[in-house]
Amino acid sequence: MFSGMLSYTVLMEDALLLIEAGCSMRKVKSRKYKKQKLILLLVAIVLGFGCVVRSFNTYMEPQLQAIAKQHTGFAINNIVKEVLADIEYDTDALFKINRTKNGDITSIEYDSYKLNQLLYSALNTIDKSLLAAQDGKKDPTTKDVFYEDGVLYEVPAGYLSHIFFLYDKGPKIRVRMRMLNDVTGEIKTESKPYGINNTMIKISLVVKVNAQVITFLSTSELETKTEIPLVVQIVNGQVPDFTPYSNPSGK
Repeated sequence: MFSGMLSYTVLMEDALLLIEAGCSMRKVKSRKYKKQKLILLLVAIVLGFGCVVRSFNTYMEPQLQAIAKQHTGFAINNIVKEVLADIEYDTDALFKINRTKNGDITSIEYDSYKLNQLLYSALNTIDKSLLAAQDGKKDPTTKDVFYEDGVLYEVPAGYLSHIFFLYDKGPKIRVRMRMLNDVTGEIKTESKPYGINNTMIKISLVVKVNAQVITFLSTSELETKTEIPLVVQIVNGQVPDFTPYSNPSGK
């Protein structure tokens, strides 16, 4: 009887060992299965992210850059116009109209020295204003902050999807700018017939700006050209000969 009980005990121990071995094998298989699932999930995430990046580079990034360039151009033109509006100059001192005793116009002389002074002063002022605007600082001329934190515009991510109900949804993509070099420009003068027996005298400042357009995803370069009338005057008399303005430095 004792021998039978011993055999039974041995059989039970063997059975328990087999059960434990089976459980261990199931645990190993379960771990392997979970590991495989995790690897597949990571691969799917990487592939999905790659598809999103490719889609963005192909379709959305060009749209984003077009919008960013457009609003950067608007911002630069706005700053140039605002700053020039605060610059004081004597329009009558920029040119001289010579007439005969009968009052007919014989010539128009542009004062190159004073026009050059105005040009350099304006370009220097605009340059400082644009540098302040890109950093979100107070403008040295107007004393205003044109763009808080240097953010020119914010594009809702949903706008790039071209889906109507997503246009104003999603995170905002900030647009900033960075000046690439000093502001350049020139003075343009023009004299032409206006109506009957009248002449229009026009003096304009042309401002050229090269800037880098920046979003958190890409950058590009933008060149803007803004023409601001400084003098527009209608005088009685036919278009005469005139002494043209010259910019000896060629800035």
